[in-house]
Amino acid sequence: MAPESRRYLKGAAVTLAATLLWSLSGIFVRLTEAADLWQIAGWRAGSTALSLFVFLLIVHRRDVFRSFSAIEPAGFAVVAGVFAIGSSSYVISLTLTSVANVSFISGTAPIFAAILAYVFVHERTGALTWAAAVVALAGIGIIVLPDLGPGGMVGNILAIFVALTFAAQAVAMRRFRAGNLIPPICLGAAAIFLVMSVLSGFQPPNAHDLMVLALMGVVQLAVPIALFAYAVRHVPAVHLSLLALMDVVLNPLWVWIGVGERPSEAVFIGGPVILGAVVMAIIGAARSRGPTGI
Repeated sequence: MAPESRRYLKGAAVTLAATLLWSLSGIFVRLTEAADLWQIAGWRAGSTALSLFVFLLIVHRRDVFRSFSAIEPAGFAVVAGVFAIGSSSYVISLTLTSVANVSFISGTAPIFAAILAYVFVHERTGALTWAAAVVALAGIGIIVLPDLGPGGMVGNILAIFVALTFAAQAVAMRRFRAGNLIPPICLGAAAIFLVMSVLSGFQPPNAHDLMVLALMGVVQLAVPIALFAYAVRHVPAVHLSLLALMDVVLNPLWVWIGVGERPSEAVFIGGPVILGAVVMAIIGAARSRGPTGI
């Protein structure tokens, strides 16, 4: 196997590990007692910002603040801004329309990623990747369509924006992958904490919820972000988005195991479809001459 293919497979494995941790969001939220959406989003982001800063401090020591200039200013602004806006938009969209609507609409991220990657980083997206994206979207549709309602128009439009920002995040991190991607995300998380604190009236959650959200910020966001920052060096943006769709299957699974919230029958049909799409994308890339040749 060519070295480039081995690096791709390693990057894909790291992306799946990141997605595994991202998929714990549902169980963490279910473990909170009284925190509202603003507190959950804000204190999770605050814990994430602090964790990433500690990570940077361990790695760079006295040069920790200099690490924030290890990426060009435009890249810093784009990566931090897209992360902050996308995370905030996701929370807000959940308050304006159903979770099913948000899940299905935001699942179109691979399509946006394919378009943005072609325009901004010149990553070629061939027929196999498009087919994997379509199959994955079909799997998501099977899962959420039984509960899909009209929802709020504003929420549905915002969910489209969520898909766009997630795709933009993957593409931006690919575009500026030569720089240090952790500092801008750290700053973006800090910005979310400040904004959400204002929206929650500067009311912290109770002690139990604070502990849950502090752990959530480390395990469910900070660690996978660090893994994702590595993976973007070796995996095309479209594939990053496809691999991240595993969250649609895993998130309800952990909630089922952890708190007994059983997924719908559609999950047992749509889940294997999404798994098949992910395998299709990985095998196709491994057999190509390089990860950008799919």
